[in-house]
Amino acid sequence: MVFLGLMGFVLDRAFQRSAEQAVQEKLLIHIYGLLAVSDESDGELFLPDELQEPQFNSLGSGLYGLVMAAEGQELWQSPSALDLQLGPDHKVTLHANLEPGKQRFGRLQDKSEDSRRDSLFYLSYKILWQGSGNQVTPYVYSVLENMKPYNKEVAGFRNSLWGWLLAVVLVLVVVQAAIMSWGLRPLQSLAEDLKAIEDGHQEYLQGEYPSEIDGVTRNLNLLLSSERQQREKYRTTLADLAHSLKTPLAILQGAPEDNIRETLNEQIARMNEIVSYQLERAVTKSPGLIRKSIEVKPIVGKLVNAMAKVYQDKDVDIESFVMDCAFFGDERDLIELLGNVLDNACKYGKGKVKLALNAPERGGDLIIVIEDDGPGIAIADRKAVLQRGERLDTRESGQGIGLAVVNEIVNRYGGKITLDESILGGARVTIRLP
Repeated sequence: MVFLGLMGFVLDRAFQRSAEQAVQEKLLIHIYGLLAVSDESDGELFLPDELQEPQFNSLGSGLYGLVMAAEGQELWQSPSALDLQLGPDHKVTLHANLEPGKQRFGRLQDKSEDSRRDSLFYLSYKILWQGSGNQVTPYVYSVLENMKPYNKEVAGFRNSLWGWLLAVVLVLVVVQAAIMSWGLRPLQSLAEDLKAIEDGHQEYLQGEYPSEIDGVTRNLNLLLSSERQQREKYRTTLADLAHSLKTPLAILQGAPEDNIRETLNEQIARMNEIVSYQLERAVTKSPGLIRKSIEVKPIVGKLVNAMAKVYQDKDVDIESFVMDCAFFGDERDLIELLGNVLDNACKYGKGKVKLALNAPERGGDLIIVIEDDGPGIAIADRKAVLQRGERLDTRESGQGIGLAVVNEIVNRYGGKITLDESILGGARVTIRLP
């Protein structure tokens, strides 16, 4: 609206200047017509009683002709100027300081008794008339025209101009509103998708968005995915922490009174190590593997003793066959891995557990085999038990986390885990670590 308003103002001013220039050119033609019919005799200027331009001959026509001497005395006026009354100031304006051969164009306010008349355009032109005997006499020819036709023309143009501009403004506002509504529709869809995510009806932005905001939606989805992964990581770490603390707490609960102090110190140190390990996993964005050679036998011995204490009421018999081999990785990962598999074997077995660790070749893969004499794992369920929260036996306490943690550690090291039947009648877990 501002632009069209400025354009309308500029067009209005341009039309006024063009109309005034047309009036000036028309008045100059009338002056040339008066000069053509002028004559001088004995120092006196004569013009015919009836001029060729009819408006000069009609009273009230709005076109007036005047001839004045250089000093401003009125020498002649057209019949149409009989009721024209000009003040001294206006007459001075018509002839004062006007050089020969020059013209002056402007406006005059009509001072007649009819105050309702419009202003007048005037054009004055000064000439030097050379008479007999090389006598030169200056004359000022002036033509005046009522401004009513000019004002009417300008008013008509203004009405048409502003009418059309107003119509254009209304059309443009409607079109712009439609374009903005269409153009902002993807943002409305984006807001609806975000509300659906907030209400839990969907997890990511799923709408089809234009290229202008496609990058934003893609980055928002990446942010949502990262946030969900981080939240899942915290939840998983918390579950792993709780699961890992079960064994030390069970050992403390079943510790004999005569050995409570030693057991307490040992398990507090173990729990502190577990908490540090899980916190490290939780705060690290991309945990790197700590690679160092770890002797396996001492760790297996500690775990076997710990399981014997946890399941002393069950009188579990754990047979271990451990070669002189080493695990190349993080000791805490090995403890977590062996501890969870042994715990499951003791929990679901009937009392017989076998554990074997060996490395067939020097520098080769570490192979861990743990068997029990429990009910075993059906072929159809072997993939499911490696997922978090999947439990086949709801009679025993637990959260279905142990084998899932083992699977995650094995995958992190690029190893492989296999579930099959044991010669003892239960399940056999075989783990191969590079």
